[in-house]
Amino acid sequence: MSEDKAQEGQSRSVRDSVSEFFSENSAEFHRISWPKGKELVETTFVVLAFIIGLSVTVLVFDKVIEHALRLVLGA
Repeated sequence: MSEDKAQEGQSRSVRDSVSEFFSENSAEFHRISWPKGKELVETTFVVLAFIIGLSVTVLVFDKVIEHALRLVLGA
């Protein structure tokens, strides 16, 4: 009998924890400040420009290292 009560208390505790999690999650979701359209477009372009610049930088370093290795290894 005491096992049933302990199990019931544990399931109630889990239920309360899950309920509390979703309640807090919902409250946090309502505090998010979403960007306006113009700000969203501007930041998207900044991120894309950064990714393109980083990709070109990695490509240049890759080609320089590849060329240096070909010179050293004589391939």
